[in-house]
Amino acid sequence: MAEKRKIGPLHKQISLLIVDDSLVFRKVLRDIFERTNSVNIIGEATNGIEALDMVLKLNPDVIIMDMEMPIMDGMTSLQHLMIHKPTPTIMFSSLTKEGTARSFDAIKNGAVDFVCKDAFFQNQDIGIFEKEIVYKVIYASKVIVRSVEPMFAKKDDIPPISAKPSDIIFCEECGARNIFEAEQKKELKELRCKNCGDLLEVNLINKYKRINYVTVIGTGLGGYSNLLRIIPGIPDDVGGAIIAIIYDESHRVDAFTDYLNAVSKIKVNRMADGVNLEGGNCYIASSFDNVYMKPYSAQYTIRRTKAIPGYGPVDLIMNSITSVFKDKVAGIVLSGSELDGEKGINAIKNNEGISVVLNSANCLCKEMGENILRKCSVDKIVDERDATHFIIDLHRTVSGESTAA
Repeated sequence: MAEKRKIGPLHKQISLLIVDDSLVFRKVLRDIFERTNSVNIIGEATNGIEALDMVLKLNPDVIIMDMEMPIMDGMTSLQHLMIHKPTPTIMFSSLTKEGTARSFDAIKNGAVDFVCKDAFFQNQDIGIFEKEIVYKVIYASKVIVRSVEPMFAKKDDIPPISAKPSDIIFCEECGARNIFEAEQKKELKELRCKNCGDLLEVNLINKYKRINYVTVIGTGLGGYSNLLRIIPGIPDDVGGAIIAIIYDESHRVDAFTDYLNAVSKIKVNRMADGVNLEGGNCYIASSFDNVYMKPYSAQYTIRRTKAIPGYGPVDLIMNSITSVFKDKVAGIVLSGSELDGEKGINAIKNNEGISVVLNSANCLCKEMGENILRKCSVDKIVDERDATHFIIDLHRTVSGESTAA
């Protein structure tokens, strides 16, 4: 795994607002932050209504807010906050675990981080608890948060579900028009005419399935938030493939992949050994997977391997992708504390591909991107709100071209 970097010194105290109906948990946090010179608690609220009022009066740098509270819960308060007074917010919960849909809801609604209270209280070493929460607040204070529209609408406002993608196949025997949904076609071993029962010959050429361009994304802590702002807006007809390597445990990456797929236009897949890459798809891998791409005949297949000394998982996948697709590759580094991606970005640049770093103001952890800026040639620093269109433009610029293995 890649090296981790410590947080640098702060020049001013961070003002913190604690929002939790639990007196016990507020006291735990108060005791922790009173032992550090980095953070100053400027107020405490017991519900979302009080929190919104205090935010306007006190203007905190960071908010720690519980999800479950009376009068107004944390999620509702977060949505109001991100519309009217965007502020870096860390969401806590004793009922919701990290890596669940509700935790990702909080991040999508604007939270910069999510923490399960049980993960702290079950840890017998209070020193680890203290260090982690202080670091999270320090990281959060450096993020610039912008307005976020609420994720959930009223039931009456929810648009109808769009029709599932389908193919129309005409029978050569009787001329009947047959409609097959994409999922139905995958389940059937053979397609037969619904009118005469004749076996249908299918010769489909889907230009979006070709791999004409690949964007490889490397990210760590804070990356879930970045990806939830970037990937959902990418259409499924973008062409080429998008690969993201996330520094986190496999089970959380599994859950995130399912969540991201549910809120995205493009199909999002969990990367696994033996998967063949297809255009119009996004693939998510954990840093523990250690994956690389190997061309087999006309297929581009993902393989797992043991960790290679000197190469992080982001380096590994970037190197393997650019060795095949040459200049039809973009490497993008988002939020992360791991110093990975340097060799991969340099390999992409050596093949005349594109290197990109996300604006540090959008990163919970800036170390990964800052390391790339220091040691690599970077073509562009992109803002989070522009990243989606930037990726779309990269892929559509080469639309109609293909890369042969």
